[in-house]
Amino acid sequence: MRVIFNFALWFLLGQAVLTAAQLPLRKKKMKPALRIGVIAGKAVLAVVLAALVLAGPVQLRFIQPFMTALYAALLSDALADAVYSAVAALRKKERRFCAAKTLSLVFGILFFVYGTVNMETVTPEYRTYTSDKLQTAHTVVLIADLHVGSAQPFSVTEKTVEAVKALQPDATILCGDIVDDYTTEEEMEAVFRLFSDFETPVYYVYGNHDRQGHAEYAGGLKFTQAALQAAMAENGVTVLQDTFEEIAPDLLILGREDLSEGENRADVGTLHNPAPEKYLIVADHQPTAFKDNMAVGTDLQLSGHTHAGQLFPLRALYSLIGYCSGDYTEKNAVMHVSAGACGWRMPFRTDAHCNYDVITLLPAQQ
Repeated sequence: MRVIFNFALWFLLGQAVLTAAQLPLRKKKMKPALRIGVIAGKAVLAVVLAALVLAGPVQLRFIQPFMTALYAALLSDALADAVYSAVAALRKKERRFCAAKTLSLVFGILFFVYGTVNMETVTPEYRTYTSDKLQTAHTVVLIADLHVGSAQPFSVTEKTVEAVKALQPDATILCGDIVDDYTTEEEMEAVFRLFSDFETPVYYVYGNHDRQGHAEYAGGLKFTQAALQAAMAENGVTVLQDTFEEIAPDLLILGREDLSEGENRADVGTLHNPAPEKYLIVADHQPTAFKDNMAVGTDLQLSGHTHAGQLFPLRALYSLIGYCSGDYTEKNAVMHVSAGACGWRMPFRTDAHCNYDVITLLPAQQ
């Protein structure tokens, strides 16, 4: 609740800054072409800020809350400006700055409420894949990008894990960024404790945030790698770092070290698939190496990392330049990129919903 309150204050500050910046426009009667340019400029600047928040240099982290608030203010203001200008033109009335700003605040509040509720609503996403390598049906659950303590109340995480446990899957795959630079040691220990009574295997691959690689920009290191490893071991979570495990007689998993580890990540050419006749799931936090991972005989790659953009309209932009969310096919392999069970850094998600993925694997003849 404190995180949401703080973000609401940042949002109001963003609206105040934007309003002050536009005060000179009250004294000018802009031509339609110029007004369209102003609206488009605000929308473009909002997209740039969203991209910088989620994919910008780590040095910008200290101003990310304000950048996110300004993104929301700009996007709602651009929409309000467009709607009010169109209505004023149709009714042949003079456009009033105060009325437009009031509409902007209304849109902004709705935008903020939707983004907050969307971040705290986690739903299952169902996928089914078939293969002649499979002898029996299996259910696997994928949970990626929980970012515990960063953007959701812990009670939401508890409900998510309880829902997964009730499904009794053959295996649960934690596909990176379960914790991050803002997760306290208490939160880290608590989240892995949630998996301690699972009756089936829980596998874990590292993401680019789990080991708090940029802790200096987030108030310092919250826990050591030794403490992280101990918490997983104590609660029966199996860590996979370029290693294979058998889930069932016809089903293997390969967990990849994260790309952010550079030379510590094994070259895929050095990895030997011990049973190529079995169906192989590759769990790799970042989806970038899909084509490379096919060298080990991948049947299904499971990834996260992208949060499906998290902030509108980044999902559409990410999809233009690479893998974002959903299914992608290369030859005989499929990669599913999860939208993620949470988001990062701010309690605000204006694009795809949060979800965990319930994956059913069936023999080809069924």
